[in-house]
Amino acid sequence: MFTTTSVYFLLLLLILWCYCGYLIFLLILAKLQPNIKTQQASLNYFPKINIFVPCFNEQNLIQQKIDNLNTLKYKNSRLDVYFLHGESTDKTGDIIGDAISQTHNFHLIETRCIGKINQLNYGLLHCKGKSNIILCTDVDAILSEDVLTLFCLAFQADEKVCLVGANISPLATIKMEDYFWRDQNIIRSLESKVYTSSIVVAPCYAFKSSLLEQFPKDCVADDIYISFKANTENYLTKYITEAQGKETRTPKNLGEFFVHKFRKGNAYLIELFRFFYRLPHMTGWWKIIFLTKFFQLAIMPWAVPFFLLSTISLTLSGWGLLQISIFGLLALLIGFSATFLLLKRERGKYYASDESFQFPNLNLFILSNLILIAVGISYPFYKQNSSYNKIGNENT
Repeated sequence: MFTTTSVYFLLLLLILWCYCGYLIFLLILAKLQPNIKTQQASLNYFPKINIFVPCFNEQNLIQQKIDNLNTLKYKNSRLDVYFLHGESTDKTGDIIGDAISQTHNFHLIETRCIGKINQLNYGLLHCKGKSNIILCTDVDAILSEDVLTLFCLAFQADEKVCLVGANISPLATIKMEDYFWRDQNIIRSLESKVYTSSIVVAPCYAFKSSLLEQFPKDCVADDIYISFKANTENYLTKYITEAQGKETRTPKNLGEFFVHKFRKGNAYLIELFRFFYRLPHMTGWWKIIFLTKFFQLAIMPWAVPFFLLSTISLTLSGWGLLQISIFGLLALLIGFSATFLLLKRERGKYYASDESFQFPNLNLFILSNLILIAVGISYPFYKQNSSYNKIGNENT
């Protein structure tokens, strides 16, 4: 009985921490942070920036991306944009060539390879030593005009900041995907305010060129890898709330949502396992964040159904054990209610159009855990690379 109750309470504590306590912990620490203005009026100097845009079979979106990059406000003499083209079978290369022919700091680079990681590595090698900051952005990301300035201000404010990310939201997607992005953006912003953001997101991030020479060839999620690398090496990662962007290629139905999150979950798990052995060398705060993410993605999807089955078993095992199960359920009810109310208040700060009550969030929680269980089961057998079927597109 002692072993049974010990395991039950351990699972209860883990569930409460991963789904409730971590967020409450971040909110409390964020409130305790001094209210200091993070932005400066102007840059002390304009660091040299290289923008990398990996592209393959993007004829439907590439012109929109070029137009958007032309709106970014920065000194042209300190900015170069490289379209890392990867043997498209459509007219992507021709469209880029025609559109940038009169723009001296926009360049078309024929990488002769496919897969985002291969294209980025080609760009890193080709442009080695040519810039202070490298910004990576996807073709389907539409960025606000002040992104570059806001990123540079973040680098300027703290020399330990080595990686920054834009605040990305999906455009014209299903509610479940929209809610997912909203809550994840809030958590990353809180992490960034308290210490360091767990990750940046692939549509737009920038890093000091000294941070990285090449991505590992087996890397799939460049955004996860570079975030873990920066944080593990005792640098800081900042999620810049004011630097906004929209992702135009998003899931339009539950089928696309499932496939998209399955691939993302697998890529995330790859990087969690890649960096797990470096846990003893991580700083205390980053160790807490990393372990929380590890448990959320790799352990909790399995622990939650086991906990629920254990609760049913205890309920049917007599009055003494019934009291334990009632305590466990009450603790979860209080924890999840507090988390919901606190997160709802935070949503109101970040999103003016937030709905008062969001029933789909329960569906999102259940579906996300089912996807992560599928990711865990398939992990030893399912292998992917950075060339994959994008939503509404062919292999890229």
